[in-house]
Amino acid sequence: MPNEPKNAYGYSTNLFVSRKASGDSIVMGGTAEDSARWTRVLSQRAAQMLWFHLTRFLFPEKSDMVTALVTTAPLRALDMPTITTHMTVDKLEDGGFEVTGWVGEYNWLVRLRDHEALQFWTALDIALYPVGWQGQSTPNKSS
Repeated sequence: MPNEPKNAYGYSTNLFVSRKASGDSIVMGGTAEDSARWTRVLSQRAAQMLWFHLTRFLFPEKSDMVTALVTTAPLRALDMPTITTHMTVDKLEDGGFEVTGWVGEYNWLVRLRDHEALQFWTALDIALYPVGWQGQSTPNKSS
């Protein structure tokens, strides 16, 4: 990693995801390894990047089909000082995932164990795609 993260939360638990009232940002957070609570604000695009990366790792056999069904958001300016605008996810050799987010010139890092990553992906999926990525279950039939 070229730059040390400004914030590193370690393996986190009690993860949550919610959409801000304005609807254009996502808030994520949890409890850090040292038991401190943390939150980060993500742009729609950064949240989608996170969702795509986790989908690829958690559901490798279905990820191509699932990710092809959702729309993407435009990139946001990089000079917004408090909003995460880019995300990556790496699979760790000893299990779990390392999530890195960039806020302007600095980055932050959190680690997720496999079960936390799956629960987090579900919450992120609901926040990003409340109707569900598969669309409505039955088409609207008009006569």
